[in-house]
Amino acid sequence: MNWTPPKGTKITRPWVPVEHKSYAWSSGADVQATWKRYGWTPPSLTMDPPPPEKEIKPLKVVGGKR
Repeated sequence: MNWTPPKGTKITRPWVPVEHKSYAWSSGADVQATWKRYGWTPPSLTMDPPPPEKEIKPLKVVGGKR
């Protein structure tokens, strides 16, 4: 792959490959918290609440058993 990152971009490479026996997964950053620092708000915060669910009445059986 011949890709050059933009100037000033920090590239972080893993220290231990995933297949290595000493690799231990750990949780990363809170992505939403990171974006919120730059003014992003989740769409769900500005959306209206969903309408209440409609009650579905069971069908009436006409003519007995089939």
